[in-house]
Amino acid sequence: MSDNLGSVPVFNCIVYVSPAASGGVQAHVANLAGLEVSAASEREALGKLVAAFKARVAELMQQQAEIPWIEPPPPPGPGEQERLIPVHL
Repeated sequence: MSDNLGSVPVFNCIVYVSPAASGGVQAHVANLAGLEVSAASEREALGKLVAAFKARVAELMQQQAEIPWIEPPPPPGPGEQERLIPVHL
């Protein structure tokens, strides 16, 4: 027996990470526009992006607005590495 009480939606956050010219890293969400950061480390960049992704998706869901996913996301650019992060709201 399972019910959906307390079920938490999960979304895939696709992040592309690359070294920044000035040191550290730059990263951006590939499947939702407008989310990008520069940070001292990949861990810091991913933490910031996941928080921003979660806030954006939660806000859109609360407004009952369609989430403007980029489907399919563009391929990673030169020097970028892909990170797939499941995000629970």
